Amino acid sequence: MFLNHVFNCNFCNSENKVKIDFDDRGTLQMKKGDELSYTCFSCHKKDKIHINKITAKSNKIILLISVFISILSLILTFKSGFIAYASLIFPILVYTYLKSLEDNFNSYRIKTK
Repeated sequence: MFLNHVFNCNFCNSENKVKIDFDDRGTLQMKKGDELSYTCFSCHKKDKIHINKITAKSNKIILLISVFISILSLILTFKSGFIAYASLIFPILVYTYLKSLEDNFNSYRIKTK
């Protein structure tokens, strides 16, 4: 939900998304194995991709929603002073959380045989 997991197709090199519900590659390997089967969205060929070739990218929609909520709360609480400006911290907290999730997934690699 917070991260998009993407990889490039082995045949046409187009970017594909895969839904992964695990926090890191170690858990993914224990549950699904070293390779995941996929069908490319562009060329429609079936193949397997090694889990080290999957990278996590933060979901920009979540970040945009947090910015919108922050601006909305800033407008609603503008007359209350410091509380209004404290709402500007919310997108920064969301960004750091998304970045930590992304770095957690991308930093861990599976040893290949």
